[in-house]
Parts: sequence; C-alpha cells; structure tokens
Amino acid sequence: MHRFAPALLALLVACSDSSAANTADSSGGDSSAAGKRNSRYCEILFGSIGAGAVHIDVYSTEGLNSCPDAAWKALDTSALKAAAGADIVVLNGPRYWMLDSLAGSVLQDTAVKSFGGIGMRIAGKIEVPLADLSKMQQPYALHMIHRQSAFHWLAGQPAYELHDASGHAYVMQSYSAQKMALTIEDLAGLATKLTALPTGWSYAPRTLDKGLDLLATAGDATVVQDELGNTYSME
Repeated sequence: MHRFAPALLALLVACSDSSAANTADSSGGDSSAAGKRNSRYCEILFGSIGAGAVHIDVYSTEGLNSCPDAAWKALDTSALKAAAGADIVVLNGPRYWMLDSLAGSVLQDTAVKSFGGIGMRIAGKIEVPLADLSKMQQPYALHMIHRQSAFHWLAGQPAYELHDASGHAYVMQSYSAQKMALTIEDLAGLATKLTALPTGWSYAPRTLDKGLDLLATAGDATVVQDELGNTYSME
C-alpha cells in the first residue's frame, strides 16, 4: 500500500481536500485574501497508515510566508519523517494560486510550527481508505471533494481551462512548479506541454468577460489535476 501513497498525497493536497475526507480547505487562515494571483505557497503532508486508511495532516505556508526557496529546497523528507514519527512525508510545492481572491477558508490548527525555518500551520486533515488509493492517483481523474471556501476570478483576467469530452469546463485554481519549472508566462501555451490529455479533452485560455465565482461554502466541489500537477475546479 505504501507504494501508492506519495502520489496520492500530493494529489489530495493540491486539490485542497479529498472526497473521503472530513476536512477544511487548505488555503490557510487569511479568510478574505485578495490579490492571490500568482502568489506562491508550499505544503508538507505528514501521513500515517492504520485502521484501513491513510491519515494526513496538511501543513501550509499560506497566510504566513511565500515559502523561501533556499529553505524549501533544503528540507529533508527523511529527517522530517523521523522527527514527526510519520509513515510518509511529501513535499508539495512550490505552488502558485491562479485565482484572484479566496474567502471562507478554515484552518484546522492555528498554531505555527517551523520546518527548516519555514512557518506552517495545519490547513487540512485528510483521511482516505486504503482501498481508494490506486484509483485516485491518475491525472485527469475527477474527484469530488468537500471544502469550505469561495474562489473568485476577476473580469478582464485570463482564466486557464480544461474542457472534457462531455463539455464540462474546469478552471485552473493553482499551478505547480514541482514536476516542470512552470511560470505564469507558460500557462497561455500550456496545451503544447499537456501530452497526455484524454481523448476529447482540451486546454485553452480565455479572458473573462465577467467575474467568476466558485462557491463551496457548505458542500461539494469537483476537482481534477493534469499530468503536471496543476489543479482545476469544475465551473
């Protein structure tokens, strides 16, 4: 079972929640944060396996710092795992928000802990049945999540979207620089880098003619990741 866990954990935290989790959105403690577009954050996942499930604490820099690059690169997962007594430790980041503001997020624990000099707080707690591990690690798989948040994209700003074979649209909420050194300038032409798009799927940017709000204040949201770890929410 352990061989599935790193890919799964990275997927879950990037999506902010798990369909099997009873957790808050992992966007940190700034409940009305504006000006988020292209702001950097990082997360560390501490996982333990037991009682038929993977239990995960998601620590995030969101609302505290922008994840200093030298300190982040110096983190040692083996040392972190030993110090925490965890079965699995996954570094998820750096990531960059591609929405303009977010609200309504709830921290699981407001206490700040330092990892290699980087301040973080528990932004989410996730529990996933071991039986679900293998089916949740594939790119372009849809995941129903429970989160408490309000995401907003401003009119006149670019939105980067996946479209599936059924005509559903998914807007990018964050991009990852972990699998490929992407920058915001790469997103307009990202279609050329997505070589594993399923049949009937496409990627394209568009300029929003009006603001876009995705609300998940007391319910479910559908999220998907592409092969590079970028995360999208269904519109």
